[in-house]
Amino acid sequence: MKTAPHQPPASAPSPVLPSRPILVVGASGAIGSQVVRALVARGARVRVLIRSLERGADLPPQVERVVGTLEDCQAIARAMRGVHAAFYVSPHDEREEQLAENFVRACELEGVRLVFSGVHADGKNRLSRLIQRTVFGLLMPHYKPKLRLAERVRTSRTNPVVLVPGNYFQMDEVSREELLAGRYPLPLGLVPRVDTRDVGEAAARALLDPSVPSGGYALVGPESLSGAQTAAHWSEALGQLVSYTPDLAVMDALFSRAYGARKALDCQKSYRMVGKVKVRTSPADLQQTTFLLGRPPRSHAEYAREVAALWRGAVPIPAAAYPLPSAAS
Repeated sequence: MKTAPHQPPASAPSPVLPSRPILVVGASGAIGSQVVRALVARGARVRVLIRSLERGADLPPQVERVVGTLEDCQAIARAMRGVHAAFYVSPHDEREEQLAENFVRACELEGVRLVFSGVHADGKNRLSRLIQRTVFGLLMPHYKPKLRLAERVRTSRTNPVVLVPGNYFQMDEVSREELLAGRYPLPLGLVPRVDTRDVGEAAARALLDPSVPSGGYALVGPESLSGAQTAAHWSEALGQLVSYTPDLAVMDALFSRAYGARKALDCQKSYRMVGKVKVRTSPADLQQTTFLLGRPPRSHAEYAREVAALWRGAVPIPAAAYPLPSAAS
């Protein structure tokens, strides 16, 4: 993606923690949970908007819960009242544009900074972003609503930060049984990939530090990865041969088993595309990621070793321990 419209320093001092809470949407999901974790680790006050108290059962006890949905503008207003900043990740929902609009409007009314993570075609101005959205929409038409809502965030009166993550490392975990059997079935051409923990930490930085300039930021790992490279990392981590065996039928079955119908379909369509493309990680994208993290991003090889160690040392890992993300950009 294009560089953000600024030249950030290589690192920045830790910001003074705001006295007001940070609002997080999607706190029980793969990305929102990592944002909550990163904020709590920094000592920030955290408030979440959740559908039910049961959905927040695994959250840290100090996290404030507000029960409500994104359809309920009054619930959003209650959750938004008095917060310092808000994090939003769009659900896989037919009404995703309206749900995002409800949240963006609430942020604008309260004068709250909005940090968003999702699919976005960024650029220096509206025209360049329109051109990129048009091309992206032709390649991945099922993402057109996501591209439109991301542009709504980007142009909102919220001093917004739009995070554009690569394909998540943690997507590999949907293939756990295949990996342990020596196969990596998810199609990958050559794409930027990133650890969801780094997404959470980057979001926490943008939420807590008002000196982070508004704009779009790529979130990537150290390098783009192919399916063969990914399989090689799993071979090393598991201590056994893992071959890259892209298989659309197996992939479809894995996502259908792991997710609800709409999310599974989005993932299936996305991987059909990322299996064909070759996109190298640019120095500018890596610089943006490093700026937000204050350090280099985690590598896939490191991630695979950590997960392999968990798999070796445990009975089947509960789903809540490693919530599976949806396919990202």
